Amino acid sequence: MPSDIFIYIVLMSVAGVLNIFIGIYAYVKRTSFLGSKTFIFISLFSAIYTFGHAFELSSQSLEMIVLWTYFQYVGLPYIAPLSLILVIQYIGKDRYLTTRNRMMIFFIPFITTMLVLTNHLHHQFYQTVYLRDDVTPMIDFVIGPWYIVHGSYTFASLLAGGILLLHYWKQTKAAYWKQIFVLLLGLYLPMISSFLYLLGYTPYGMDPVPIVMSVTSFLYIWAFLSTNILELAPIARGLIFDSMRDGVLVLDPNLRIVDFNDAAKRIIGNKLNDQAIGKNIHSLWKENELNDFLFPSIEHLNNKEEFELEWTGLHSYYQIRSTPVKKKKGFIVGSTIVIADITEQKLLYQKLELLAYTDGLTGILNRKTFIERSESIIKQMYEKGHSTSIIIFDIDHFKAINDQHGHRMGDEAICHVVSICKTFLQPNDLFGRYGGEEFVLCLPSTTLNEASEYAEAIRRSIENTPFEVENKKISITASFGVTQASEAIMMEEILSYADKALYKSKHNGRNTVHLAEANRIFHVTDELSTTLS
Repeated sequence: MPSDIFIYIVLMSVAGVLNIFIGIYAYVKRTSFLGSKTFIFISLFSAIYTFGHAFELSSQSLEMIVLWTYFQYVGLPYIAPLSLILVIQYIGKDRYLTTRNRMMIFFIPFITTMLVLTNHLHHQFYQTVYLRDDVTPMIDFVIGPWYIVHGSYTFASLLAGGILLLHYWKQTKAAYWKQIFVLLLGLYLPMISSFLYLLGYTPYGMDPVPIVMSVTSFLYIWAFLSTNILELAPIARGLIFDSMRDGVLVLDPNLRIVDFNDAAKRIIGNKLNDQAIGKNIHSLWKENELNDFLFPSIEHLNNKEEFELEWTGLHSYYQIRSTPVKKKKGFIVGSTIVIADITEQKLLYQKLELLAYTDGLTGILNRKTFIERSESIIKQMYEKGHSTSIIIFDIDHFKAINDQHGHRMGDEAICHVVSICKTFLQPNDLFGRYGGEEFVLCLPSTTLNEASEYAEAIRRSIENTPFEVENKKISITASFGVTQASEAIMMEEILSYADKALYKSKHNGRNTVHLAEANRIFHVTDELSTTLS
């Protein structure tokens, strides 16, 4: 055996050991790097290949040389496609590595392994294998058709991985360039060496790839120690992108979908899948029956418009922001659509709004809100030439209910009266709690006579619907004051007229309705009026 070949065997053995060492290191760091499992398999198959080649060169018979040659193909066909997968994971595009796609990537390597192991039956990989005359113990061979398929596929996998890395290089910061450079060497050095081997430019016609792989192994070790390649890989960007709570869609200038994260898929639904890549975002929205919303055009993205939507059936709220993606020179190359789930904030806002505008016990408007909204309605109705009426009423002898049955029953009596009144409300009516047991109604487009009939109907219903407490029925009545509003009079003055009418009802036996108009107050059934003093 020539000394050169012996040195070659030693170097290959060292490369095999280094590959095992790298595989162990990747296993230890498997929680820090998504592609660690892929890297472990690359190291394992590389070790099989290099050790197999070392044993091939150390064998003395054709049978043993062929055996170890076949052994190498248990690992060799998978190194290039695994390297491509590693690159895809490294650049954060592992969403495309579906089970189906992985099976397609490994289909040709698997066929290669099967054909090599059964080559003696069909000779599709090696047509002939024989011992060389010039250098022994070494073999030469006549390639079969599948050898060309295998070589082309290996070359294509490595070339594609390199192209992806070079494309990604332009998008990364300088801190990641060492990592990308090491990965590029790991791809292209074996590829160039294999190409030189096929052209017959290597010493003794030996395959230099195992030796080159020992060089790349040293490079990987250096990268581990100097750049922490497994911990600091730019894949973190992809992980962050996919783990974001907010949905993110990346669009090109024509609003076609370029990429999206898992949150966006979860929010939008099944229509957002791999087949949606390249589709216009408006068509996706239409397919999901979200036609009420249209994304702003690319010309208006600088405004960062915001929208709120409620997804049908999900009872959730989302805020949508459009932000342009610009190059360094300010040229817009696309946009990002961020869909933030604001359900929690929205519900909290609604709760706070409810507390600010409504009465805590009954859920109807509080006094301040009622007055503010009534003023607005009165003004609107006046401008349209319509009248607006105001009704004030309170529960008769409410103190007696509290004294006899306690304040809890008093609160329930208030809620009982409110529930009765709500059955008479029209969509545009306002209903508020004016004070303790006192309530007020604003009736748009309602005359004084119509309001008096409205009040009388509520009065009768309260009178005829006893309040049940502790298996006892307690009769409740209410007294009413009604007036017609005018835009020319302040709201406080309008309420004072209604309050005077209510005062008249309470002093005329309660459980009645009195009306106030201009300078007079009269009972709802009276024909004669009592002039205001």
